[in-house]
Amino acid sequence: MLYRLIRVTCLICLVWIPVLKVSTVQADINPWVVSRLYDPTKWDTAGPYTATPWLHPPTSVPDQAWGAFSGKWRTTGALTGSWGGLRDELVERGIQLEAAYVGQFAANPIGGESQGESWKGSLGIALFFDLERLVRWKRGYLTASFAYVNPGNSLSSDHIGNQFPVQLSSGDDNGATRLVHLAFGQQLFDNKVELVLGRMIAGEDFATLRLACTSVNQAICGNPIAAAQSISFPTYPSATWGARIMTKPGTGWYAQLGSYLVFEDFRDAGFHGVNFSAPDGSGALTLAEAGFIVGHYRGVQGLPGKYKAGGYFDTEQLEDLATGNEVHGTWGVYVMGEQMFYAEDKNYSEGLSGFLALSYAPEDRNIISFMAAGGLSYQGLLAGRSQDALSLVAAYGRYSNDLARSDREADEPIQDFETLFEINYRAQIAPWLYVQPDLQFIIHPDGRSDIENAFVLGFTFGLVF
Repeated sequence: MLYRLIRVTCLICLVWIPVLKVSTVQADINPWVVSRLYDPTKWDTAGPYTATPWLHPPTSVPDQAWGAFSGKWRTTGALTGSWGGLRDELVERGIQLEAAYVGQFAANPIGGESQGESWKGSLGIALFFDLERLVRWKRGYLTASFAYVNPGNSLSSDHIGNQFPVQLSSGDDNGATRLVHLAFGQQLFDNKVELVLGRMIAGEDFATLRLACTSVNQAICGNPIAAAQSISFPTYPSATWGARIMTKPGTGWYAQLGSYLVFEDFRDAGFHGVNFSAPDGSGALTLAEAGFIVGHYRGVQGLPGKYKAGGYFDTEQLEDLATGNEVHGTWGVYVMGEQMFYAEDKNYSEGLSGFLALSYAPEDRNIISFMAAGGLSYQGLLAGRSQDALSLVAAYGRYSNDLARSDREADEPIQDFETLFEINYRAQIAPWLYVQPDLQFIIHPDGRSDIENAFVLGFTFGLVF
């Protein structure tokens, strides 16, 4: 039955993707609502661009009636359109509500600890408040968001047994509803500085690349660095108390500093995102990052690119991998970048781009001590499909030598490295809907030779309401 389902799914994708036409507006849902308003070439939050994407709502397309239900499925930015005009009125007052759903099917017919399939779905709801429109608080913004993850097993943890999650995976096998963001942002000094504080996610601001999320694999999408595999590094949908300050004094570079409360069980679904305490063993994850942009991203002619480097120090209670003793503190560094190599048009919207991320963390307190991830993505490869993208992605993670030494002493399988390769095609069916079939190959799952290499196939779809 699974084999037949896979064959039918692949045939449908091959038949319908090349012939569908869409508008030039693109829905961006990864993993929930990412601002379609964001443009990394700009900074000014007073105009049509934002500095922190998750703090601001997507572009509002007015006069869309009931969206797809009113026959406007090619132009509306959301399935339900303008709610008959109510959504437009709220936007004018500075209030915007957005909702999106991402669903992922994945199966491993070959390899892993066992064969199986999994469906993971995440529903996100967010409220955005423009305080300047609401209460005349200039350059002030507030957002609150919530997430629901459906019950169901996760392919990586329940069947493959590998390190890099092949689909949406937040450990919520029993389902979970949680508060995600509850944050306030303020622009200062003529919009050259931004201060954000509240319930936040470090991985949405630091060590993140847009092109990394051409991957379905969650070890790459968002934060392709060793920290996300080894320490309490907040990623969606798990937020913690934090604060971040960012400055962009010119058009070509920026710098930012942030600190977040972290502890071992901060992702526990039983807290529903409202555990506001600091339990024993808590610490501060402090990060610093600087980056610069080139080419079209700076508003000049030339292939656009973005490059960044950063580091972090985590003071929470950890385990020394060599001795098993409780210790405090570890650190890590990373460099990453994305660059367009070939453009089909003067707007640099179609063509070939790539990314690369390298990171290191000390071996005594980090499961993954070195990670490399990269990929190529071609947007607009097929004629008439300017918003579609074909992507090839790979990642390598090397396990700590201290971990391998302790495994050897305990006469357990030694973990050395895990590698993955992924190919996917994202088809933008409408501004509010995309479909993304993908294939993944997991080599040395969990770094162990006693687990068979796994072949994974699946698909993702995203829907903005």
